[in-house]
Amino acid sequence: MKRLFSLTLIIIAALIFWGSQTWERSISIDAIDDSDPHYINVFIRNFTLTIMNDEGQPGYSLKARLLEHYNDNEFAIMDAPMLELLQNEHRWTIVAKSGEIADDNQHISLRDEVVIEQQDVPEPIRLETAQLDIDLLRQIATSSRQVSITQQGLQVKSQGLILDNINGQLEFLNNVEGSYDRF
Repeated sequence: MKRLFSLTLIIIAALIFWGSQTWERSISIDAIDDSDPHYINVFIRNFTLTIMNDEGQPGYSLKARLLEHYNDNEFAIMDAPMLELLQNEHRWTIVAKSGEIADDNQHISLRDEVVIEQQDVPEPIRLETAQLDIDLLRQIATSSRQVSITQQGLQVKSQGLILDNINGQLEFLNNVEGSYDRF
């Protein structure tokens, strides 16, 4: 009988200890939320993320020096992002100083010295702009800002662009000016 009583006391003491620890933990989490409602809940340094398409092939690859996600945002902030669109034979590498990726991993916004370079072609196209929005599902990149386009001997400036990677189409939107010097 003494053993049963001692065992019951030990179990009750353990439950009280466990309950007090759980209660203290919830109080400290609430205290963090109350003291600073805007805090980093995820950060990753020097990462590479590769997303596969419906056929099981790489659709795009995203790298960045730093990714930070705050508890009260629906996007993560990236430092020095590099995106590779890998769809079909149309391949582009896009780099920027900073950017944001939506929590649904379907939209990226890049800014500050955005450079887009065509890959795996003899005379690649290079585009430079201050801002670029990318729909990763449809692999369409758009900008409403000034864009400079260069390709061996060709120089074009445009106010805005649409790059459809899947269909291999590049459209210049407004105020298009260019020169061609092949000699």
